Amino acid sequence: MMNNMEQDDGFCIKVYSPGNFIAKEITINGGVHLGTNTAAGGFTDEQIAKALSACVGKGKVIDFKQKWAGAYWYLRWACNYPVDVQKFCEKVKSLPYEKPLEIACEYRNIREIVTLSFMDQDPRKMDSVKVSKNDEKLFFQCREVALKLAEELGKAYLPSI
Repeated sequence: MMNNMEQDDGFCIKVYSPGNFIAKEITINGGVHLGTNTAAGGFTDEQIAKALSACVGKGKVIDFKQKWAGAYWYLRWACNYPVDVQKFCEKVKSLPYEKPLEIACEYRNIREIVTLSFMDQDPRKMDSVKVSKNDEKLFFQCREVALKLAEELGKAYLPSI
């Protein structure tokens, strides 16, 4: 009979608030999955790059620079991407795209949008996101991007034909 110390059941830590996760005195006797680890149901860099490629460019949901704020909003919450906007943009630029994106993610283009209050609410719970009248237009743009990105990432789990 195995005791609990010998089992490798593992566990998954999901942090739903922005910022750093700091823990003290944790003993782990199994697998741990943080961030985009696919074993925990996350996405690989390749899957995220493919989803972004489907969303960025003329005629697509991210058709101008400021709409990257919607990708920031979704990836920050759903894929544990950096909260810091500059680090987010660096992470996005480092992804393994098959061909370069038409519209680059740049800090200066989204820095003001990502400070809006709705960005601190999980886009996966969009029905409960509270938005001020002043922010409605930007919210709906970001919402459109988040929904499309979620749809594209959902395709990562579909079997290839």
